[in-house]
Amino acid sequence: MITVYLARRIHTMDPSLPTATALAVRGQRIVEVGTLESLRPWLDTHDHEIDERFGDLVLLPGLIDPHVHPPLMALLMATEWITPESWNLPGCQVPATSGRDAYLARLAELEASYPLDQPFITFGWHQQSHGEVTRSDLDAISTNRPIVVWGRSFHEVRCNGPALEMVDAAEGAAWDPHIDLGTGRMWESGMAWALRTLREVLIGGGQYEIMMEKVAQLVHLGGVTTIADVGFGGMALPDRELEVLAQVHEGDHIPFRQYLIPQVAAFQREYGTEAAERMKTLQGRASERIRFLNATKFFADGAFIAQLMQLGEPGYIDGHEGAWMADPDRIVQHIRPHWNAGSQVNIHVNGDRGMAATLDAVAELLSEKPRFDHRTVLHHVGVSTQAQSRRAAALGCAIQANGYYLRYFGDQYVAEGLGTERASQMTRVGSARRNGMSVAVHSDLPMGPLEPLLAASIMATRRSASGVVLCPEECLSPYDAIAAVTIEAAWQMFLDDEIGSLVSGKLADVTVLADDPFELNAAKWPDIPIKATMLSGRVYPLPT
Repeated sequence: MITVYLARRIHTMDPSLPTATALAVRGQRIVEVGTLESLRPWLDTHDHEIDERFGDLVLLPGLIDPHVHPPLMALLMATEWITPESWNLPGCQVPATSGRDAYLARLAELEASYPLDQPFITFGWHQQSHGEVTRSDLDAISTNRPIVVWGRSFHEVRCNGPALEMVDAAEGAAWDPHIDLGTGRMWESGMAWALRTLREVLIGGGQYEIMMEKVAQLVHLGGVTTIADVGFGGMALPDRELEVLAQVHEGDHIPFRQYLIPQVAAFQREYGTEAAERMKTLQGRASERIRFLNATKFFADGAFIAQLMQLGEPGYIDGHEGAWMADPDRIVQHIRPHWNAGSQVNIHVNGDRGMAATLDAVAELLSEKPRFDHRTVLHHVGVSTQAQSRRAAALGCAIQANGYYLRYFGDQYVAEGLGTERASQMTRVGSARRNGMSVAVHSDLPMGPLEPLLAASIMATRRSASGVVLCPEECLSPYDAIAAVTIEAAWQMFLDDEIGSLVSGKLADVTVLADDPFELNAAKWPDIPIKATMLSGRVYPLPT
C-alpha cells in the first residue's frame, strides 16, 4: 500500500525538484515526490490511500543534529542549572542569571534548599557572565557539604574543600597540572579526573536511565529524526552506555535514530592496546535505532565557551593562555592509524592556533596516504582565519559549526577576550560556503539547545543576544542554513544517500512545520511550531 501525504508545500532540499505538494511513501521509503497529477503512473498501478492530515502544513526532510552528547546531557540534567541564558528543559524552566552577585545569590538559595546529606552540584557557571568563582567563595557557602560548580563549557569545575576531597583532587594534582587545589579549579584533564567520581554521584541508582528518557523527549521536541553522538564512550564505559541506550532509546516508540562515533582517547584509556579492536566490533552491535559510523573523534584545543581555545597572535585581550587537549605535535600521531584504516576523521577544534595545528595534521596525512572523499569534519570552529578557511577547503575538509556560539557569547567576547574583529567573525560559515566547503550546524548538546531551526536561524542572521548583527558577510543564505541541518549534515555523516532530502528511494524521514521557513524572515524560524515528525514512514505527532 502506498500512502500519499498531501501538504501545502514540501521542500525537498534537492535542487532538481526543490518543491512539491505530495509525498508518496511505501513502507519505510519514499516512492516519489511531486503532485497528485505527477504521481499518477504509480497511483494508477498500485493500491494507495490519500492522507490529508498535513494538508495545511509544510514538510522538510527530517532535521538532523550531527553532534550531540546524550549521556552528557543526562548527567547534567541531574544537576541544578544556573545559566547565563534561559533553557526550556523537560519539566523545568531555567531562567537566565547574569552578574556575579545574582549568580552567588542563586547558588546559595538552591544550596540551602538541597537535602543536607547530598553533594550540591550545579551546571552553567560562565566566567564572562557570572564573574570569577573560586574555592573560597564556595567554602563561604558551606565547608561541610561538597559543592561543585560545573562550567558552562563542561570542560572545567570549581570545587569547595569537601568537594575536592570527594573527587580525590589532591591525588590527581600530584601529576595533573590542570588541577589547582588553592582555587578549587579542575579543567580539561583535571575535569576528566573529577568526572570519574561525579558521574557515579549523579547518575547512579537508575538516574541515568531516567535522564536519558528526558533526552529522548528533547530530540523529538526539536523536530529531529537523526542525531550523532560525536564522542561515544567519553562519559561512561562504552558497554554501560550501550546497555542504557538499548534499554531507553530502542524500539518503535523512539522517533529518531542515532549514530555513535567513538571518542578514540576514551577507548584508549579504557582498553589500552585493544582499543582499535574494540571500536571495530561496534558495528556488530548496531540495531534499528542505534547505529555506528566508520568514523572516529579526536581533540585539538580547549573549549570555546571557557575561553580555553588556543589563539594565535594577538591572543586574548587579557593575555591568558588557552589549553591543548592534545599536544599539537602529536595530533597527527593520534589520527594516523585511523586515517590509514579508512576511518572518517572528526576533530574538535575551536581556536585559530588549534586550527593551524589541525590543518597541518590533515595535510601531513594526505601527503603520506592520499584519500579521496575523506570528508574530514572540523567541529565547532569558533575562531579561524580567512586563510585557514581556504586551506581547509583545499584539503577537502568540511565545517560543522556550533550554531549557538555567536548568539550566546558574541557580545561578551567582543568586550572580553577577542575584540570586535575576531569576535564578530566567529563561526566563519559564510567564508566556508564561498570556498566550496560543506557546512552543517549542530547543538553540541548540552552546549546549546537541541533546536536545529534556532541554530540555522542564528547562522542565517548572525544576530547576537543583544540584537546586533555580527559580520553579516559571514551569514548563510536561507537555503544553506536549512541545508546545514538537513542534506549537508547527512553528507558529512556519509548518509546523504539515505536521509537529508526528500527524493525517491530515500528513507521517509520528515519534519512537519506549521509555517514555511522560506516564506519567513530567518529570525522567525525558531517560532515555527513543529507539529510532527516521520521516521522511516511512521508518523510521531509532537505533544500539544
